[in-house]
Parts: sequence; C-alpha cells; structure tokens
Amino acid sequence: MFKKILVATDGSPTSDKAVEMGLKMKLQTPEIEVLVLHVSEELSKTMVEPSVEQPSKLVVLPDSTRMSLIREKDEILEKARIIAEKMGVKVKLFSRVGDPASVIVEEAEKRGCDLIVVGGEGLGKSGRILGSVASKVVNRFRGSVLVIR
Repeated sequence: MFKKILVATDGSPTSDKAVEMGLKMKLQTPEIEVLVLHVSEELSKTMVEPSVEQPSKLVVLPDSTRMSLIREKDEILEKARIIAEKMGVKVKLFSRVGDPASVIVEEAEKRGCDLIVVGGEGLGKSGRILGSVASKVVNRFRGSVLVIR
C-alpha cells in the first residue's frame, strides 16, 4: 500500500475531487501521510499581450493583479484545508512556483511520495482525454499516478 501521497490542486472541481480522494485514502489507512500541493506559474511584473497591431506587446502587470493571483493561491489551499477539516483529516499544505507538472513530479520525488493524485480533464478543446498537467505527470513520474475525473 502507499505510504506517502502527494495531491496536486489548482482549485478546479476535478482537483477538489483529487483532494477528497487522497483524504479518503488516509481515512482508510491512517498511517498514510498526505501532502497537498498547489503550484503557481511564475509571476513576472510583465507579460506579453498579443494584438493585431503588435504581435507581441509587452504589458506591465499592475500590483493589484499580482496580489490577486497570490490571494487565489491562498484561497485554493484554504479550500483544501477546509475539505480536510470537514473529513477530520490532518494534512500538510504547501505551495511552490514554477511549471506545474515539473514541480509536482520534483516535489513528489524529493519528498519520497509513492503516489500522486491529480485531477484530469475530460475531452476539451484540445481533444485530449487528460489535461496537459495530468498527462505530463503521468509520463514523468516513476511512481504511481491516480488521475481523478
């Protein structure tokens, strides 16, 4: 059985289901350690905004936009904490910045996790069965990956 589970969340409905699944596994096997991770993409002060007149126009992000993105990260982890609290489960919550799939796999390997639980997407605009992050995690992680739909 699994000893340490990393659950990745981005606040989406499927990632909320992933959080619930990881916590249910802990309820069934209390000695399992569950870690909940949220990965934010790198925030820069500028971004490229394409337009008809200029294919790559550089735009400075206002501090209010950057603060809004930071608050969003906190809200996502708070939602996971509330789910855990309602289920009566203690979990470790943490966040990192970077490419989501890469950071999820790196953190799972660094922390000795033997299972990653991640939300997947249904068929979307891309026509893929899995979302891009879930697909990359499945392909890169050497351990087991549970994709929740």
